Amino acid sequence: MILEKFRVFGATKAAKGLLLVLILSFGAWGIESFLGAQSSPHGLSINGQNISLLELEEAFKAKTRQLEETFGSTPTPEQLQGLQLPEQILAETVARTVLRQAAAGLHLQPATRALQAEISALPPFQNQAGQFDATQYRTALAQLGRTPAQFETEMAQDLAVRNLANLVQMAQVSATLAAVQAAVGEATLEVAVATLQPVPSTATPTPEQLKYFYELNPTTYTVPEHRSGLLLELSAASLSGTIVVPEARIAQEYQANQAAYSTPETRLVRHILLASLASATEVQKSVTTLEQFTAKANEVSIDPGNFKSKGGSLGYIKKAEVVPGFAEMAFGLPINRLSTPVQTPFGWHLLWVEEIRPAQVQPLTEVKSAIAQALQENELQEALNQLATRADDALAGGASLAEVAKSLGLKTKPLPRVAATDESLPKEVLAALFNTPQGQTSAPITLAQNGVAYIETTQVEVASVPALAQIEARVVADWRALQTELANKAAAESLLNAARAPATGQRSLTAAAAQAKVNASFNTLSFKGVAEAPRWLQPKLRDLMAAAKGAVLPATVREGDAYHVVQLVGRVIPPVAAATAPLASTFKQEMKQDLEALLVAHLQANAKVTCNTQGLAQVFGYAPACPQ
Repeated sequence: MILEKFRVFGATKAAKGLLLVLILSFGAWGIESFLGAQSSPHGLSINGQNISLLELEEAFKAKTRQLEETFGSTPTPEQLQGLQLPEQILAETVARTVLRQAAAGLHLQPATRALQAEISALPPFQNQAGQFDATQYRTALAQLGRTPAQFETEMAQDLAVRNLANLVQMAQVSATLAAVQAAVGEATLEVAVATLQPVPSTATPTPEQLKYFYELNPTTYTVPEHRSGLLLELSAASLSGTIVVPEARIAQEYQANQAAYSTPETRLVRHILLASLASATEVQKSVTTLEQFTAKANEVSIDPGNFKSKGGSLGYIKKAEVVPGFAEMAFGLPINRLSTPVQTPFGWHLLWVEEIRPAQVQPLTEVKSAIAQALQENELQEALNQLATRADDALAGGASLAEVAKSLGLKTKPLPRVAATDESLPKEVLAALFNTPQGQTSAPITLAQNGVAYIETTQVEVASVPALAQIEARVVADWRALQTELANKAAAESLLNAARAPATGQRSLTAAAAQAKVNASFNTLSFKGVAEAPRWLQPKLRDLMAAAKGAVLPATVREGDAYHVVQLVGRVIPPVAAATAPLASTFKQEMKQDLEALLVAHLQANAKVTCNTQGLAQVFGYAPACPQ
């Protein structure tokens, strides 16, 4: 499953620090995200600064392309939502913006020379020799609708963020000490694990206990609002089979648009391009055959595309594809005859026509189905427009939706007891049902394929909590599940306390379980570093690295419904001297990333963020949670 691949990718060590890379590296965002149209409606507001929907859309497209390139297939909207890609983009945008704002507040503006060096190093602004090209720079920005001044201002902001990152420094650590710390992080650990699985409770609650539990959890038992209604669709599907295009109408359309079904005349043309009329006249005197023409073209033509093996050939061309003058000469010249010199803005040309392919008209039999489909679609759209007008007029006159459908020769579709989370209906239809009061008909709803729909809300069942007597069996099951959870947690805590209690010598987990009188399963694990550790244990590895042999983690570790008690049995640290420099570098980089992440978290926690929910839903296909 591609979604599983994506999740694995997100959990790898390579993904660590990805947020900071995206924030602090201009290249990772791509030029387009910096040059989005600022007139686009905003999707986010961060401390009063608006971020356009267009910029968020470009980031979404770029990340989707990255996933396609990484995994070789296009993720579906459901997979993107499962990956929470929109949420990632919003979080990264907020982080990047608050960093820019913080850098600006500290006046960390880069030197002009540093800004120039950064821009000059960007590949889109370099020529083939890898050098900065001012003309290419201005042209590229103009194509994206930006001025150099705008672009340089934004680049300066991101360089200022890098200056801010450089201020986030830790105390200097010697290479040897850093290497020791990094080596510990690569240690092979052996741990004993006692696992307590839940034993389902069969207890029966008293009426008082059941009532208390029921009243304590009203949201758990709330039945959400449901609505019933009628749906009338004026769509291509609703008119399917009602529109037939006559044969005579197809023939008439074919005769009236012959040019649309024709392929123009093409000619196989060669040319010799020269700088002056005198040069062209001189070459003209020495050419009488095709062989002489091709040889001369290879020898003297100044056309940069005329390589030695081409003999001046332009291939098959259409008259509309070439400049005036050249076109008239090429399409008026007989086969295998040298032209007189003809001038164009490029210079003076001598032409030779090798072959003529006359214009052809596709027979009606080849284009009949395409013409019929186009005519049917046009008539279908016209019919839909007329039906919509009639429906609007009838509804404005007070008719019910069922009456309107009957007058149009259509049928309404009943929508019984629909919840707001129902995914079987289009989002726009669902929204109309829940925004239209009972007994009323919605405004026209635009459908995906140029049709419209109407919703009449016939019944509203408001959200409510059923009486305890109606759902007693469910409440009892939930109460028992809670008792199971509490009992399992209590047993795990008893085992943990017994394992951590002072004792003579090292106490094993099996001995602790016997003392605590709890049932547990026991296992021994051996792994090296985070990558090999069980996922449920990874958050606790720092504690294990610092623990003494025989020590027990100070808290239980949960995995699903199970609880684990973990004891360090042994630790093997790799030799430090074997790779002091790379280990020290790794340790320092990880420390710096941790500090940078703390800075971003602090800025985000104090940022005021508001979201354009409707706009974000249009960009991402659903409205992601607004970053807090």
